[in-house]
Amino acid sequence: MNNILKNLIYDGKKVLSESGVKNAMDEARLIIKKTLKKTELEFITSQDKKISSKQSNSILHNFIERTKGKPVSKIFGFKEFFSNEFIVNKNVLDPRPETELLVELTIKNLLKKKDKKISLLELGVGSGCLIISILLSLKKNKVSALGVDISKKALEIANKNIKKFNLEKKIKLKKSDWFSDIHEKFDIIISNPPYIKTSDIKNLDKEVKFYDPLIALNGGFNGLRCFNRIATDAKFHLKQDGIILLEIGFGQLNSVKRIFEKMDYKIFLKEKDLQGIIRVVGFKLKKTLKVKAKVLTSNI
Repeated sequence: MNNILKNLIYDGKKVLSESGVKNAMDEARLIIKKTLKKTELEFITSQDKKISSKQSNSILHNFIERTKGKPVSKIFGFKEFFSNEFIVNKNVLDPRPETELLVELTIKNLLKKKDKKISLLELGVGSGCLIISILLSLKKNKVSALGVDISKKALEIANKNIKKFNLEKKIKLKKSDWFSDIHEKFDIIISNPPYIKTSDIKNLDKEVKFYDPLIALNGGFNGLRCFNRIATDAKFHLKQDGIILLEIGFGQLNSVKRIFEKMDYKIFLKEKDLQGIIRVVGFKLKKTLKVKAKVLTSNI
């Protein structure tokens, strides 16, 4: 490879494009910039400069990793989400741009309770990017948050991100299989649960299939397993007038709506993402429902 930076960009674009990487030019630029640890301004103003053989070899190594399907985020250990950079690794799902809608709608609903101390629960906290993004946007609001996950390794990453953003006093973490070890009630419960059908996993892009944890993708034979779990137990953990906000997959609106309506919830929100797909739904308990006791859920 040529050691002049601008030539490396075009060499990288060619290598990535030939391996089937989409947006090869943008990814080549990003890989080089991150490998050299340059700001955008430094990167732009140094494109006619020569770099060392060691730097060139590091860039080449990262290009090769990308051609194997490894996402840029997993090469460097960071992923941008909601204008912040989060620590990620193979044990957590890479946050997707469409999931920012769930953050935005949670913030909007939290702001409606501006004079009140609010409790927030995230099920399947993963890297912590959702709950952290929400808390960072509500610095002046009295919000306490709990993030739970069944994966100990995911919780370790979430904890690193919480410390990175100095939110240890506002966000607590707990290992729990959905609601199994939760005893509190909350104003808002949110989740981006696994919702991909087991049979569809094999058809996913290799960036997802091989580098995101299967437990964060697999929603069971029909993609609805986790929605059943949430609908069954959430009613015992919602405060009066509490709400649930969930990300759902393409074409799942009617199925998810039926699951929750059978459990005495009513839908009050359905929001499309930038592709026009219903991506986030909101539920609240019917006013007439009286929740008396919690029952154990199955592992279906």
